[in-house]
Amino acid sequence: MLTDNALSDPLFGEIDSLMSAIGLKTVEVVSSVHQGQRSMRVVVYKEESEVNTDDLAAAYNLIYPRYSIIYSDRDLQLEVSSPGLQRNFKDYMEFSVFRGKTVRAYSVSNSCYVTGRIEKTDDTSVTLSSYTIEDKNEKGESITLPFSDIAKAKLEYRWEASDNA
Repeated sequence: MLTDNALSDPLFGEIDSLMSAIGLKTVEVVSSVHQGQRSMRVVVYKEESEVNTDDLAAAYNLIYPRYSIIYSDRDLQLEVSSPGLQRNFKDYMEFSVFRGKTVRAYSVSNSCYVTGRIEKTDDTSVTLSSYTIEDKNEKGESITLPFSDIAKAKLEYRWEASDNA
């Protein structure tokens, strides 16, 4: 189930401002304490190209020193990663982060998946262009799905068939 919590989380806001300084967008921040150790997982995204190891190292080197001091009473374990090709969305905010990418969302009102490229989002809905309603084989230019109609969503990556195969 998708949530609407990321933008109201103060830790997400702090990390997001740090990441924007180095040209990255924050997708997810998860922090937990287990057996006296603080674990943080940060997922970052870059619009103009794929996230590479240099981007991940820059993000790690920006986050770790700051939060190792803030959480000085516990050992800090930090993981920084990219979202991957077929990321399952966890928050509605991710639709705005991945604008321009293809998404596959389960529409409750259609009782099937709708696939399309994310054109725009607002506080209550997402607009997909070049959409396909899978079970109905219906295609069109543009469809707007309210967030309340989306049960789950993920990035859709089409593996192209190679001509050499």
